[in-house]
Amino acid sequence: MLFDSPTAGLDPITAFRIVALIMRQRDTRNTTSLIVTHRRQDGHLLANWRYDPQQAKLIRSSEGHQRVRFVVLREGRLVFEGSEEELVSSTDAYISKFAPRFG
Repeated sequence: MLFDSPTAGLDPITAFRIVALIMRQRDTRNTTSLIVTHRRQDGHLLANWRYDPQQAKLIRSSEGHQRVRFVVLREGRLVFEGSEEELVSSTDAYISKFAPRFG
């Protein structure tokens, strides 16, 4: 599935619900999803939470969602591809503007 800015312009509660629906689809149907977004928090949720169908809710994934990859483009060129940890530990000045650490 391709999602082009699925949470753009939405309030935080609705944005969270949209991301939760994407995770549910990903985890119950093993769906590959490509999410284009400028909202780092959406990627953070996708990388660190998963949908548990037995509990019918989102649960924090202790080791992160290994299949989640972050890609950063600059002027149409790929400048980064990697895990969330690699993203937040990047020393590149451009990338660090978009990759603050979440506590």
